[in-house]
Amino acid sequence: MHPKERRYAATRREFLARTGGAAFALSGASGLLAACSNSTTTGGGGTGAGSNSQNPLGLPLARPNVPVTLPRYEQPIASGLKPETGGEFTIFNYPDYIDPAVMKAFGKKYGVTVKVTPFDDINSGITKLASGTVQPDVTEMTPDNIARVVAAKLVKPLNLDYVPNLQKNVWPSLVDPFYDKGSHYSVPYTVYATGILYRTDFVKQDVPNLTPNAWDIFWQAQAYKGKTALLSEVRETIAMALLHRGDKDINTENPDKINQAVKDLQELYGVCNIKVGDLQYSTVAERKAYLNQAWSGDAISGYLFYADKESKQALKFWNPGRGNGPIQNDMWSICSTTKKPVLAHLWLNWILDNTQGYNNFLNYNGYQPPLNEVDPGEMVKKGILPESLANTVLTAEDLGPDSLQEMTLTTQGQQLWQNGYSQFLSGA
Repeated sequence: MHPKERRYAATRREFLARTGGAAFALSGASGLLAACSNSTTTGGGGTGAGSNSQNPLGLPLARPNVPVTLPRYEQPIASGLKPETGGEFTIFNYPDYIDPAVMKAFGKKYGVTVKVTPFDDINSGITKLASGTVQPDVTEMTPDNIARVVAAKLVKPLNLDYVPNLQKNVWPSLVDPFYDKGSHYSVPYTVYATGILYRTDFVKQDVPNLTPNAWDIFWQAQAYKGKTALLSEVRETIAMALLHRGDKDINTENPDKINQAVKDLQELYGVCNIKVGDLQYSTVAERKAYLNQAWSGDAISGYLFYADKESKQALKFWNPGRGNGPIQNDMWSICSTTKKPVLAHLWLNWILDNTQGYNNFLNYNGYQPPLNEVDPGEMVKKGILPESLANTVLTAEDLGPDSLQEMTLTTQGQQLWQNGYSQFLSGA
């Protein structure tokens, strides 16, 4: 499962009851979370950067072609300190997103007991951090939220002397990422592209060559009624509907565009009885679904851990390619509550080790680390993945100033997208 998804595959009614239309708790106006809201009331925030909008630190909203340096609110820890030992080391993360063997090996090396405190999704996780109900050492984080948690002082600035694997092993674009220039507060964890996972033994259309684009398959899925699903995720579903109409502004805050996208999504109830869920990595591999919006990591997980021999031959993933579909990365940050700041830095270095990153990827979660040594051709050559799934493995070239990335919105933009998603879930 992935942090952008909700933990439970809820019905539309259950989702609406649980969220009360307020899943984006960061828009709140009380307490510490108020520091996380955007400082402007303007719209904008599109793929082209939205020059009239600012992040919570008064800086432009980060976009692939608009890099942002997040100021340090305090000095990082000094270099050359010894790591803390004994007791617990707490990772705040989505359940089942980190290999227990990788955590155990880290704990054994540094003399601590490593445990995971789980969150349901990244927004509820940040809310818990801000409320003080959890006090972890490190946390999974996402680029669209990093400015907010820095503004609220929920994460600490880094001393990269403790994280040599960042420069040594990681793609250059994520050593110095546009959303956190200089890696002041984050290091990357996984990368993934959004596309379509499907079974060629049931889906007979030539998905990659549909016109005007492959996203149209969902509006042509009458034959797969009840076997077609979208990601249970606000940004991904609406972004897909925008791309279906050829609109690449996946950070738009234009109400007309969002409303049209929602109407298009609602059509899918009549077309194919569309579902939303977070089990696409298993359902497609196990023939419970035939056609799913999915992340590249889902296709890899499905192939490695769920598919039988016949399904392995039938699985295919359509990757729209750079500039035509979303590509994202997840990150690690050090929590301001840590009592083990040196060890927290060493965890960031540990997960960027080639061996640990590779093991976590292929032995457990199926989500690719952005390590230089992970090569699509080699994955196929070694027989880890078939040629038909080579496009699930990304390269450094997939990230660039023309890539499409779902990034920070203004408070008003967040609410616009959330309301649209809730409307979609409410039915046709």
